[in-house]
Amino acid sequence: MNRIDRLHAILVHLQSKKVVTAREIAERFTISIRTVYRDIRALEETGVPIGAEAGYGYYLDSTYHLPPVMFTNEEAGSIVLAGKLLEKFSQKVMNKYFEDALYKIKAVLKSAGKEHLENLDSRVEILYSGRPVQEKKNLYLDKLQQSIAEKKKVKIQYHSQYNNAHSERVIEPIGLCYYSFS
Repeated sequence: MNRIDRLHAILVHLQSKKVVTAREIAERFTISIRTVYRDIRALEETGVPIGAEAGYGYYLDSTYHLPPVMFTNEEAGSIVLAGKLLEKFSQKVMNKYFEDALYKIKAVLKSAGKEHLENLDSRVEILYSGRPVQEKKNLYLDKLQQSIAEKKKVKIQYHSQYNNAHSERVIEPIGLCYYSFS
């Protein structure tokens, strides 16, 4: 990766998180910490408002925003594939959120990129050979995802299979995981 591309990628990385450490940047781009310091300095010299706190990390001023992100065909294609998987294993509300995001992604693509996605989208299908996918109406993934991000507790109805008992519980979700026995 040449320096210009790396500087842009570092800027995108800084915008994707609240705070980013020099070590995190160095590991992601396989560069030395000294190179990170030089790259951050170069970005600052171009007018990018980067804040830094010793022992804490780098951050972008909250008023600074990059212009729309451009995706490579491969990046956009991986998003289409993720959408096809989401379609099979998620609920309608999550699919709607993803579809809205995909429209925004398509909006910033050039004509060739849009055509690439349309061709790929029409030729990718996820075939699930295990048990039939159950009705997805009560997954509440959007609410769980929100409670995880906001570190909030959730009240759920729980069914114990081993003694066929129902109970109400307050849980603190810490992550989401999908697993299959097929």
